[in-house]
Amino acid sequence: MSTRIIACTLICLLSSTLLSAADKPDKTAVLDAELLKAVKTLDEAFSKRDKETIRRMTDERHISIAPSYQFFSQKDQLEALPELKLTLFKASPKKIIHTTPSAAIITYEAQIEGTFEGKQLAKHVQILECWIKRKGEWLEVSYQETPIP
Repeated sequence: MSTRIIACTLICLLSSTLLSAADKPDKTAVLDAELLKAVKTLDEAFSKRDKETIRRMTDERHISIAPSYQFFSQKDQLEALPELKLTLFKASPKKIIHTTPSAAIITYEAQIEGTFEGKQLAKHVQILECWIKRKGEWLEVSYQETPIP
């Protein structure tokens, strides 16, 4: 075989390997898409006060800390849910940090309007969420809001 044929064969093999690798979705991108879908579903559940979805998508020991409230269990948060009235929740793009393939931290800023127990919620906040993947499903284990002046 001539050097030219060998070179062409190697280039074709390399190209097909690179192209097939490019066709496969990046594992992180797939995890991010799954996680962002879960975050969106949970955000909508809180806006609609959908207790069943919240129960399914949060851990029993879920911790939620914000300037207007603190909950140290899923049960306590669900009991207080009728007191949360959101009229606006506008989030900036989320940054995801995968600590392991089944755990992630999400950070973002949000503009919020609404009340909890009749008191105004902080309007501009930094949010930190911790999620774990358990039995193939993403669950939020903690949520924290910090006001931004």
